[in-house]
Amino acid sequence: MNTIELHKGNPYSKSVEIKDSAGNALDLTGRTIFCSVKSLRDDADTDAEAVITKEVTSHSDPTNGQSVITFTEDDTDIEPGLYIADIKVYGEGLNANTDPFYIEIIRPKTERIS
Repeated sequence: MNTIELHKGNPYSKSVEIKDSAGNALDLTGRTIFCSVKSLRDDADTDAEAVITKEVTSHSDPTNGQSVITFTEDDTDIEPGLYIADIKVYGEGLNANTDPFYIEIIRPKTERIS
């Protein structure tokens, strides 16, 4: 499983390419991407406990399955640790999930000023 490392309290944008089961780009026109980050394994009950939720309706290149998920400073200002995340795509005639991935929130590096 892939891990994305983010510094606590720093913004971050992640480009994503959504593909169908055959590996072809999924047309995102008129579809919504949901990303949820949580400390529990994804199931029907844990989305309500997500520490970060993002909804994307405007995509960078929808016909080629490309979008951007942006986390703000407030989104990443959570307790450092390892979280599990997933992306869901909803639209007419489609409900799809990506494989889960990890997001690790780490404390920002501090610099010593003398």
